[in-house]
Amino acid sequence: MILWFHMKIVLFDFDGVIVDSFAAAYKINAARFNPLTAEEYRRWFDGNIGKELKKRLSENSVTDFFAEYATELGSMAIVPGIVEVIVALAQKYTLAIISSSHSSAIKKFLETHGLEKYFKEILGYDIETSKVIKIRTVMEESKISPNDCVLITDTLGDIREANEAGIKSLAVTWGYHDKETLKSGSPYALATIPPELVSMVDQYLR
Repeated sequence: MILWFHMKIVLFDFDGVIVDSFAAAYKINAARFNPLTAEEYRRWFDGNIGKELKKRLSENSVTDFFAEYATELGSMAIVPGIVEVIVALAQKYTLAIISSSHSSAIKKFLETHGLEKYFKEILGYDIETSKVIKIRTVMEESKISPNDCVLITDTLGDIREANEAGIKSLAVTWGYHDKETLKSGSPYALATIPPELVSMVDQYLR
C-alpha cells in the first residue's frame, strides 16, 4: 500500500522530461532495426511504448534493451533546469515517476543526482507497462480525484494514456516529441522551458 503525503500528486515521466535520453535510446534500437530513422523511432511513442517494444522485440530482446539502456543511463545528461522544478514542486505536492524505463535504473539515476528523496514512488516498466493502469492505481491508492493529479510528459502516447485514465497532462517540448505532435493530444498546457512547469502545476492543482 502506497502512503501519499499530500493529496495532490504530480506524476513525472522520466525519459525526455528529466533525462535527455533520446539519442542513446534511438542508438540502441537503431542497431537492432537497421534502417530505423529518428523520426520513425519517435513515432513509436505515439501510443504506449511498452506495446511497441513487445510488437517488435522478443522478451529476451526487451530485457537486453533495458540492460544496455541502464548501462548508457549513467552518462546521459539531466535536463537543465529540471532539478529546480522538482525541488520546488516537492515542497507543495507529492511527486511520483511513471515511466516505461525500469524502476531500478531510474532509482539509480535519481540517487546519483540527489533526487530520489523527492519522489514518493517510481512505477516503471517492470511494475506495469500500461500507464493508464499505473495512473489509476495511484489515484485509487491515494483516494484522490482526477482533478488532484497531473502528468508531466514529453510524448503524445503519454498524453493519450493520461486522457484515458481521466487526468490532464502538461506537455514539455524538450523531449521526444515536438510541439505540434504534443498539441494534437490536447494537453492542459505546453511548457517550452522547465521553469514554466511550476506555475502551470500551481495553476492546475490550486
